[in-house]
Amino acid sequence: MICLPSLLCGLAVSVEDIRSRRIPRTWVAAGCVVQIIVNLIYALYANTLFLALQALLFAALSAALQCALALMKPGSVGFGDVTTTLLMGLAVGMFGLFAVVSWWLAIGVVGLCWITLWTRFDPQKHTSYAGRTPFAPAIVTTGAIGIAVGVMF
Repeated sequence: MICLPSLLCGLAVSVEDIRSRRIPRTWVAAGCVVQIIVNLIYALYANTLFLALQALLFAALSAALQCALALMKPGSVGFGDVTTTLLMGLAVGMFGLFAVVSWWLAIGVVGLCWITLWTRFDPQKHTSYAGRTPFAPAIVTTGAIGIAVGVMF
């Protein structure tokens, strides 16, 4: 339940990314603010404020890593994907290092499969979006995988 703000906003962002290849920053910002508030409430309830700090630090580290990847090869990953990573990092980061590492490994595997399938079966190949793969769905899906791994372990 504590991950619902990120997951719901991530779902909305993914749908918009598929539709228009744009990620609304206001949705990401609203999701981040609500997720931080939920993280703080849960951390106070659990009497461990370190959980909220841990989530913020893992989210910032994940977004910085995604930004570095975007800067290495311009045009491959956009700023919207970086902000989506920040949004999902706030939820996955609550579950610790193992969940975050699992999330990043899943991003690599699921992301490659997603890109391959999208370029093969692109339903918008006859539109102006042809050749551009929306990556937010892969980030959000793997975020859910990272959360599930964090809950199990």
